[in-house]
Amino acid sequence: MKTRTLDQIYADPIFQALNPEGKQFMGVRWLPPRLNAFASHGIEVAALIPFGAFPHIKTVAAVGMMLEDFKNGLYRDKETIVVDSSGNTAHAVARLAHAFGFKEVKVVLSVDVPESKKGILAALSSVELIEVGGGKSVARRAEEEAHKPGHYHLNQYSHLGNMRAHELYTGPEILRVLGDDIAVVALAMGSGGTAAGVGRFLKQAHPETTVVGVRPVLGEQVPGARDRKRMEDIVTIPWEASVDDVAEASRKESFIGMRQLWGAIEPQPGPTSGLAWAGLKRYLESLEPEMLGKLKGKRVAFMCPDDGRFYSERTTGELDTGQGI
Repeated sequence: MKTRTLDQIYADPIFQALNPEGKQFMGVRWLPPRLNAFASHGIEVAALIPFGAFPHIKTVAAVGMMLEDFKNGLYRDKETIVVDSSGNTAHAVARLAHAFGFKEVKVVLSVDVPESKKGILAALSSVELIEVGGGKSVARRAEEEAHKPGHYHLNQYSHLGNMRAHELYTGPEILRVLGDDIAVVALAMGSGGTAAGVGRFLKQAHPETTVVGVRPVLGEQVPGARDRKRMEDIVTIPWEASVDDVAEASRKESFIGMRQLWGAIEPQPGPTSGLAWAGLKRYLESLEPEMLGKLKGKRVAFMCPDDGRFYSERTTGELDTGQGI
């Protein structure tokens, strides 16, 4: 491909829109007492909303990973970028690909990714979808595709730029919107990059904050998150060093929580937000009364990675009409 310069990348209008550098992109919504089971303890609960400024939190990681790769010369003579993703990382990479000089994006994804997300990706003329089913590995299929001439595999599950981007941008934004009273932050885990990066930042800037990583219970799937086994199978980002505790919640809890949040905050968060909220509640419920009492006057928060409108068919298929209302 024709070599791009860093100046050309920074001048690209899509890159300028999605680059988190210098932007205050994190919003915050405070849960009302009817959804805050800990209000009687004097604890405020916040939903962190990055997808008002960006399409989703994966935008931050994609910019960070791609900039690092470009600066390290990894895109020389590459015309096609391959990314394995449940949707959000692929979307961010596809939107940024032209800025970095790629002609084509190949997205390797599971057949159970919501049709709405597949449709958004398929509508981008430079994107080819490669769907994997039958118990086969999405990651292995992406590696196979990347061996073709002129192809490059952006592996979000091992790329330390994923973690570093959230340490550089997401962590400071959380501290900016919540202030020094932040006691606990819960983040759903898929690649582990968000939890690792935010945790690394807070360990230095605000070490009294507890970082809770949240994942689905073993054997269950929540879009954008991975259970313990699925993380062990593919994730090599060192998230454990930056996460203080791990909580688990079910798929059903995640979707019910998402729908409950729809009745209280705008914009509408997705099921991974419901997962993070359920994990936060589980962590707080596990605390001894004395420890919970020490959180009086403090703030706790959970990350809402993306917009729940992408999951309409999953929601109606998962929940009865009245569940979560």
